[in-house]
Amino acid sequence: MSILSRIKDLMSANINSMLDKAEDPEKMANEYLRQLTNELYEVRTNVAAAMADETKLEQRRISSHAEAESWQSKAEAALRAGDEELAKAALSRKVQAQKLFEQYDEQEKAQEQQVGAMQDALVQLETRIAETKAKKELIIAKKNRAATQEALQRTAQSMGKISAMDKLDQLEEKVDDQLARAEAMAKLEAGSLETRFKDLEKEQEVDSELAELKRKMGIA
Repeated sequence: MSILSRIKDLMSANINSMLDKAEDPEKMANEYLRQLTNELYEVRTNVAAAMADETKLEQRRISSHAEAESWQSKAEAALRAGDEELAKAALSRKVQAQKLFEQYDEQEKAQEQQVGAMQDALVQLETRIAETKAKKELIIAKKNRAATQEALQRTAQSMGKISAMDKLDQLEEKVDDQLARAEAMAKLEAGSLETRFKDLEKEQEVDSELAELKRKMGIA
């Protein structure tokens, strides 16, 4: 199957119907995008090659046309010189060059049509890829919105089972418990032997600092 036939088959797919019927539309969109992207690379490669061939055919057409005109001029020059045999030989070469020119001209026109068809296919592919991506983003947005709606509904159902005042009472009781535990820990810490020694050391350090300061200031 030619690449243009494959593209035609891909383009014939109804993206909306295909995704609407799919069990997992996002997965289907990703697969379709993968196929389109693979074809896109190949089409671009073929378009570039076809355009290069068209350029070569154009150059050969121009060259063969110039050659035919050159042999025409040589035939005329031979006739002016009275050499009819040489003129016939030049005209024979002209005929060959003219035939080549006509063949290259025909091939170039056919190649131009092929390039045009492939460029059209490229545009169609790029357009379909953009459409599919947009459709995929829409599907994702719908899925996210549906998930959010379900979460809100679950939250609303959960809130309906416990009144707002009950929740506030539970929260206040929890905070009171935490505060009571913190105060108890503070009392334990303050009354511990280690803490008392730390306080004693701290007080001795302060007394020492005070004595040193009095000594420096000459205060008895």
